[in-house]
This record gives sequence, C-alpha cells and structure tokens, in this order.
Amino acid sequence: MDPREEIQSLLGGEPLRVIAVTSGKGGVGKSTISTNLAVLVARAGSRVLLVDADLGLANADILLGIRPRHHLGDVLRLEVPVRDVLAEGPHGIRVLSAGSGLQHLTQLAELEKLRLLGALDELEEEFDFVIVDSPAGIGDNVLFFVGAAQEALLVVSPEPTSLTDAYAAVKALSQSAGVRHFDVLVNPAASEAQAREVFGKLEGITRRFLEAQLSYAGHLPRDENVHRAVMSQRPVVDAYPLSPVSRALEGVVANLLRRPPPTRLDGGLKFLWHRLMLESAARARA
Repeated sequence: MDPREEIQSLLGGEPLRVIAVTSGKGGVGKSTISTNLAVLVARAGSRVLLVDADLGLANADILLGIRPRHHLGDVLRLEVPVRDVLAEGPHGIRVLSAGSGLQHLTQLAELEKLRLLGALDELEEEFDFVIVDSPAGIGDNVLFFVGAAQEALLVVSPEPTSLTDAYAAVKALSQSAGVRHFDVLVNPAASEAQAREVFGKLEGITRRFLEAQLSYAGHLPRDENVHRAVMSQRPVVDAYPLSPVSRALEGVVANLLRRPPPTRLDGGLKFLWHRLMLESAARARA
C-alpha cells in the first residue's frame, strides 16, 4: 500500500494522540521533522495541533511560512485566550507558537505550567493529533513536555556527539520524567545499514544501563530538498512531495501509526500533565 494511503487508513476513529519530538542536541532537524509530520497527518484528514515547545526560541512558524499575531507568552500572562493565539498553517494545522527572543519562557515557573495546563485542556476536544516540538537537551521544559506526551520520537544523527547526547536525553527522561519507550529516528543517514548501526549502538547501551526501551522508527536520507524547502518556508512534503526525504517521512508516519499509542489520556491532557507536575514536585522534595 502507498504510504499516503496507509496513513489515511490508520488514522480513522482513534482517540487523541500526543507525540513529542525531541533530541539530545540541536541541529538534527527536530523542528523540520515536527512540522512535516504535522502536515502529513493533517493532509490525511486529522485535526492537528502543533505545539512549538521550544519556548523563547520558536521556529515552527518560520518553517511553515506563517506569522502568528500572538504567542504562548500572551497566554501565560492571561492577556489573550488560547484559541486566539493559535495560528493556522498548511492543511488546517493549528500552531501554538512559543515566541522568539523571550528569555523568561526558557524556564517555566510552576504557576506558568498550571496556566498552560488549563489553556491546553480547553483545546483537547478540538483535535485528533497533537505534535509537540520540544526543546533539545535535558532541561526542565524538556522533561515537562516530553514527559507529558503519550509517545516520544527521539531524533539522532550518526555523529558521536549526537549519540552521546541522545543517551543523556533517554537517561534524563526515563529517570526523571517516567518516559519508558522511545521511537528513534536517524537523520540524516547515508543508508538503511548506517541508520540501523546508529540505532544499534544507542539501543545497546540503553538496554545495558537504563530501564527504557527503544524502537527503530526509520531514517531520513540526506536530501538537498530539505534546505530548499526551509529557504522557501514551506514543508518539504508539500514543496517536494516526490523527493526521497518526503517519501521517507511518509514511511515514518505510517510506521508510527501502525502501533497503537501505549497509553490513553484518561482524564484529559490537564489531568496527565498535572500528575506529571505533582510527581516532579515530589521528587524535588525527596
């Protein structure tokens, strides 16, 4: 079956699904992957919310060629209702922008997290799919956003530094945020064999030292069309739909959707994220 047809067939009738895209270091294409995954899912007919959680350093709106009038900071200051902050992107995607150059957002206070929970809870019934473009690294905001999602997609490159940082991210997220399973996407890779080798190294050391499981989600080839799409501020799957990287992204989405989500969001987004905050506070007091 063609990957595009398979994506459509796999999306019907499923409950809200939340995937956080993260990485141990920057520069591995995390935001480009997040925006294109959102486009592919929306193109198949789902209502998609893209949360740019790289607070203060947002670039999802730039990659999609949109100019939001408001950002997450306006919501946290109670100046604008969350629905008025959402910008519309390609194929009806709604984007919650994090804003750029806002230093105070890089470390959310507990009150700001509570306000964010309340705002996102209002949106739960309006979407089928939420993709969270999380910050890179292992900071507090990463633990907050990735730990709250149902699924974590970890982007790693073949560079040794990327592997080291990816392991650090898995360690922090599994031990401090309770994330037990990661889908691993290698970007870029010269071949399937190289991607499998990279995954094997990361999976081997994780299995040896951590209580976390890794699954191979696929790889993206090096493709100059990605750079061209970024420069034109369009998703590569729209600008160059027949390019190698676009077809690979379609395969990644199909692979992710073949497996049902590991947990349901019983009680809603607010319940799940509030529970995460309580557990984080309890660990801090211990």
